[in-house]
Amino acid sequence: MAIIKQLKNSGLLLFGQLFIKGSSFIKQLILAFYLGVSAQVDLLLIAQIIPSILLSLFAGGAGEILVTTQKKNKRYDDKFLVLFISLIVLITCAFGIIYLALHPLVIQLFSVPKDQTVLFWQLSIIVIINQIPSVFVSGLQPLLYAKEKYKYYVASSLFSEIIGVCFILILFKTLGLIAFPLGILTTQCTKAIFYLFGHKLKFKYLLYKAIWIEQKNELLAVLNKTFSLSLQTLVNHLSVLGERLLSFRFLSPGVLSSINYSKTLSQLPKMAMLSSVLTTTYIEQVDRKTKGENEYLSYTNRIEKVLSEVAFVFQVFSMAFAPFILVLFFKRGAFGAHAVEQTFLFYQILTIGFLPGLMTSFLSRTMYIESQYKTLFKIILIKSIIEIGIMYSFIELSQYSIPIAIVIGKFFTSIAIFIYLKNHKAGIFNVPKFIKTYLFLVLSSGIILAINHYSLDFILSKDLLAMAIMYLPIFLVFAFITIVYFKRQYKNDFVYIFKNRKKKHVD
Repeated sequence: MAIIKQLKNSGLLLFGQLFIKGSSFIKQLILAFYLGVSAQVDLLLIAQIIPSILLSLFAGGAGEILVTTQKKNKRYDDKFLVLFISLIVLITCAFGIIYLALHPLVIQLFSVPKDQTVLFWQLSIIVIINQIPSVFVSGLQPLLYAKEKYKYYVASSLFSEIIGVCFILILFKTLGLIAFPLGILTTQCTKAIFYLFGHKLKFKYLLYKAIWIEQKNELLAVLNKTFSLSLQTLVNHLSVLGERLLSFRFLSPGVLSSINYSKTLSQLPKMAMLSSVLTTTYIEQVDRKTKGENEYLSYTNRIEKVLSEVAFVFQVFSMAFAPFILVLFFKRGAFGAHAVEQTFLFYQILTIGFLPGLMTSFLSRTMYIESQYKTLFKIILIKSIIEIGIMYSFIELSQYSIPIAIVIGKFFTSIAIFIYLKNHKAGIFNVPKFIKTYLFLVLSSGIILAINHYSLDFILSKDLLAMAIMYLPIFLVFAFITIVYFKRQYKNDFVYIFKNRKKKHVD
């Protein structure tokens, strides 16, 4: 049964994603514990951004393109995979060397203080080296999904993430901030080795000129698609570059750190709980597209409806419990009460963009299937211009211009893609439902934001146990309403699935 199989795959992916994102979150907590919101953390974030842009430019869309092309061709050509991945690695290495050669200009661009230039150089070298295993990971991981090697993916990820976290914990007191990027490098190298063994790729193909000639046309075609898709990721990273550059140059030390912690926390539900669903639904969308247009449209419409409702619940929960969540995870070590207060409003504002951000992720994948790479790039480009424009115009008036710009960008992107798909794809999506969800989202978010803002001092005056007791009845009421709603909405669907679980071809 298709639905049961997908549920099992989603469950495995969910477990893997929970552990991986949990591991990444733990790394952030270690950083917050030792350094809090500080100039050092700001420096690390600056050191990471340009190498991340290089990775996104050449490998940002590699995995999705490989899945789409290989699925459509109904085969996995090892020769092609070896040549393609190796080519991306070589290009990334070349640009990494160029970046290090131009490093003095980067220091001037970000106005790095003289007493921090040596540390900045050390961080930059480690982050650049990390891009090499990251290329293998970003290219090969989606192929593990496509081949349905979910157990292998989970096992290798668990081992890699544990090694990375242990590395940081053991060496942070000795190496300081340097231990953090080294821990990430250790994780990515371990993961890349596992993925290479998992695909059993034979790199001897690189030695034969005839194989390069044989694969030339397909390589060029996929590289073209990859580059088109990577441009979108690049533009997104340019928005982040603008955000970090403006924060580092115009705002007080530690503000960039606060924004980063709040972004990590606001994205956690999507990354941990829903990215697994997005992955399996994307692969299922590709499969259904090959089977027929009606089946594909029906499935896509249903997923859009369910995701919007689930995301809305996650968003309301995250906003309502924001003070408790921040204190629970961050308020310890160097991350004191002042850091919590500084991070709080950033987190609240960014959380408003959770639902449109999730819908953008889903709708973007739908655009991939429709091969609308150029259109998607134009939308992302306009979004980035809007974000940077708002940040640059209002950065000196308010530090909150950055999270506000990010949220506006997410709303714009999701609405623009939705409108395009609706206009060019007959029978797709429910417009009144979409508008109703977004209006209700803005209204509820505004109310919760106002309540939390005026009650924050009172809430933060309590210890963690008192806060837990205070929030418990709110949580129980929230959980009860949510369960009743989803039971009523999807009762018939679940009954149908489980009554027919032994029958074939159940959707």
